Amino acid sequence: MGYPKGKKRLEVYIDEELYKKLIEHIKSFYPGNTYGLLSVEVQNAIAHWLNEKRFAHTKAHINPGLPKVQQNIDAIIKWLKEHGYVNQFTVKDWTIACSHTVGADPRTVNKYLNLAAKLGRVKHIVSTIYEII
Repeated sequence: MGYPKGKKRLEVYIDEELYKKLIEHIKSFYPGNTYGLLSVEVQNAIAHWLNEKRFAHTKAHINPGLPKVQQNIDAIIKWLKEHGYVNQFTVKDWTIACSHTVGADPRTVNKYLNLAAKLGRVKHIVSTIYEII
């Protein structure tokens, strides 16, 4: 089985309770499909630890990976901004942006809108109006 270019397989053993807490965190923070997020979260944790321990005396920081769901939210918001929605948008506008970037299924549209709000990328104003933060 081939691995993605620039990636290395890491096999480790950790405490079972710690593993359960990590999986619980991932499932609560990222609603929906969590495929691949364990790798991202472990990579982020290692990068954070290295930034704190090894590079505490310098300005250099390792850039952790960005989960796919956050990349998708960024793509949706970028599409909105490129099409003139720099401040506020409606749910219909979000649906159109989703259909051009990640998919038009109503569940997908709702998933990314709710996740964007949970992550603080958008804020519900009134009725079907949201604000880009």
